[in-house]
Amino acid sequence: MRSSDRGGHDGRLLMAGLGGLVFLALLIVQNALTLFTDPADSASADQILHFAHAQAWSVDLLVVTYVLGFPALLAFAAGLSRRCVQLAPASEIWGCVGRMSAVVIVVLFGLVNIVQVVIVAARADLASDPALVRTLWILHNAVFTLNLLAIGGALLGLGRGATQAGLVPRWMGPVSTVGAILLAIAAAPAVAEVHGSKILAVGLVGFLCWLVLLATSSISLLQGTATRSPSVARGLAAPDHSLSVR
Repeated sequence: MRSSDRGGHDGRLLMAGLGGLVFLALLIVQNALTLFTDPADSASADQILHFAHAQAWSVDLLVVTYVLGFPALLAFAAGLSRRCVQLAPASEIWGCVGRMSAVVIVVLFGLVNIVQVVIVAARADLASDPALVRTLWILHNAVFTLNLLAIGGALLGLGRGATQAGLVPRWMGPVSTVGAILLAIAAAPAVAEVHGSKILAVGLVGFLCWLVLLATSSISLLQGTATRSPSVARGLAAPDHSLSVR
C-alpha cells in the first residue's frame, strides 16, 4: 500500500473511531439529561407544561448534542462497516444493516427533538389545550419507542459484522444478538410503551449492549489493528513461496 493510500486509510479509521467515542459520550450525556429532566411517559399535561417552562434549557442542550452526535454516528457506522468488509467480505450484509439502521436512528431521534422543541416553543398556546399537550407527548414517546428498533438494528448489524471481522471480542457477537432481541421486545408493545410500561426496562439491557459495542469497536478502529480470527491469522501467517529462490 502506497504511503498516500495508507495515510487516507488511517485517516478514515481515525475519523470512524473518534466518531464512535464522541457519539458514545454524547449518548451518555443525553440519557443522563433526559433521566433527570424529562417528564415520565405517563405525565399529565400540567407536568409536561411545567417541564416546558422549567426545563426549557435542557431541550436546547439536547438539540446541541444531536447536532454534534448525528455526524459522529454516521461517520462511525460508515467507517466500521467499511473496515468490516475489508477484513471479512462476508460481513457486508451485516454492515449494510448496521449502517442503514444508524441513518434511521438519526431521523427518529431528530423527530424526538422536534417534538420537544415544539412543546417548549408553543408552551403558552398549549396551556389552554391539555389534550393537545398529551397528544404531542404521546407522539414523542411513540417515536422514541420506535427508535429502540433502529438501535437494535444498528447493534445487530454492526455487532455481527465487527465480530466476523475480528474487530471486537467473539463474545460481542452473541451479546449483540441478545441485545437487539431485547430492544425489539421492549419496543413491541408500542401502545403500552407510550403510556409508560415496565417492559421498557428490558430494553435498557439491550441499550447497554449498544454502549459496549460503541466503546469496543471504536477503540479497535483507533488502534488500527484487528483481533484476527483463526482463519485470517492462518492466512497471514502462511509463508509466500512464490518468491523463494531455489
